[in-house]
Amino acid sequence: MNSCYIDWLPDDVLRIIFKLVCEEDQAAFHDYSMQNERRGRHWDDWQKDYYHYQDMYAEGINDPPPSALISAMGVCQRWNCLISQTPTLWTVLQISFGDGPASLEYTRTFLQRSGTHPLRITLLWNDPRNPFNGVPQLLSPSYASNPPVSVDETVAGAYLVLIIIELHAQVHRWREFTLRTTSQTHIHQALLLISRPCVHPAHMLEKLHLQLVHGQFDEDPIHYGPLIFPGSASPISDLTLFGMSWSWLSPTVFSSHIVNLRIHYCIPVHEDDRDTSTTAKVLSQLLGALVNLQTLALEVDMDPLAADIMSPIELPHLHYLAIKSWTMNCWMAKFLHNVHMPNLRILTLDGVDYDFELMEADFEDILHELIRLTKEDPSNSPLELDELHLVNFTHRADPQLLHCLYKQMTTLKVFTLGPATSYANDAWAMGLLPTPRGLADLPLPGLRTLLLFDVSRDVVRHIVLERLPLTGPLEELYYREEKGQEKQNEIIPDDWQDQVEKYHRIGDVKSERYCDVVNRRWSYLD
Repeated sequence: MNSCYIDWLPDDVLRIIFKLVCEEDQAAFHDYSMQNERRGRHWDDWQKDYYHYQDMYAEGINDPPPSALISAMGVCQRWNCLISQTPTLWTVLQISFGDGPASLEYTRTFLQRSGTHPLRITLLWNDPRNPFNGVPQLLSPSYASNPPVSVDETVAGAYLVLIIIELHAQVHRWREFTLRTTSQTHIHQALLLISRPCVHPAHMLEKLHLQLVHGQFDEDPIHYGPLIFPGSASPISDLTLFGMSWSWLSPTVFSSHIVNLRIHYCIPVHEDDRDTSTTAKVLSQLLGALVNLQTLALEVDMDPLAADIMSPIELPHLHYLAIKSWTMNCWMAKFLHNVHMPNLRILTLDGVDYDFELMEADFEDILHELIRLTKEDPSNSPLELDELHLVNFTHRADPQLLHCLYKQMTTLKVFTLGPATSYANDAWAMGLLPTPRGLADLPLPGLRTLLLFDVSRDVVRHIVLERLPLTGPLEELYYREEKGQEKQNEIIPDDWQDQVEKYHRIGDVKSERYCDVVNRRWSYLD
């Protein structure tokens, strides 16, 4: 008789344990999916120079995590039967390129064992050996034109097609669908299959993430063929289009159901044959239908002519807005002017660092528009931001404009000056200093949490000490000193760190993506 205590556990208890194992598998795969297959980068952190990626390749390639649930099936016949016959354990399908030929058989097994339950599907079809896995084509002259299609890529594409065919037969059960590739060929093959008419439409689909990770200046061309999910009125509430043109989607997808939207679409505005005005017009039309949108991340580049044709947009429920753009100075002010966002509370602006020479773009138009939005006006309620996060702002702002803006932002509690060039944030930080007129003229009077990168130590000291008599101590101060300035900082007195309730020295930042900066993903120094 087997004396192992675990054999005494009833089936219901084992199912609870296996469910927890599934959740651990899903969490591990999610962490893996957030990383680029080359160690050290997030999957969407790909606008870096070619040599960074050569270094990452030398560090090796991450393999997908093994499934603990599959391993558990091999423990004994009882566990195998129990896991196989419990459909709720088979509702989350997560497959990566690294699974190879076994991915097709696993997909078929998964669909059979999940019964009729709704499905959450993630396909990571990004080949880590592909030289264009996030490497900018602009800096790789040997592949100036389209890269050659390898035999491995062709085989991988064939497997992806077979997997999509199996999954599309169950499209009526899709609850969530994420597809990421490093190949335009692969993602186009997959989307063309999804665009085929289906007896049962995707009426349950709530989350759709399409991610094409390719050269930073290459956009997915406008699609004029069939649209995906034909005949479906999918209640999609969470939509991400990364590197993908929205022309693949029916306008009905952009409906009042959408709550969260992220669009990353690089338009090479330096080329004369790109019609960015058409892109801007369509984008404004699509956004105009999203009356229940709550979070919006726009990572796009447009030229001034494109911004001129944007029509007024009403986003009454928008709470969070992030804009990341290399050409922000060309269109951002007009976007803010045309979009009515009365409930916006968190604003993040990223001027983008491509590891090329940072441009000191003129952000004064943006400042003027923010001043207009935050000004008390009898005909309009002012914009009442709780948080403002600025990343990669290199322009030396006009002190008078900054003071005017800061003085009007009475509700702001959290302010971030994120990574930039050496001391580029000093002008923005010095705008926080009090004026001789005291409290009545104080910049950001409600400020409680301050996050500062690349600001000189002397400026930080003056901010802390000079604001102290008027507002009391800051609740939290996060500060990263500019590297290489240790000797210059030795002469600055250490009489300010204890004048804040909580002082944190920022160490290594997980990445300089705006989301990691805003969410404070970094280490701390003693």
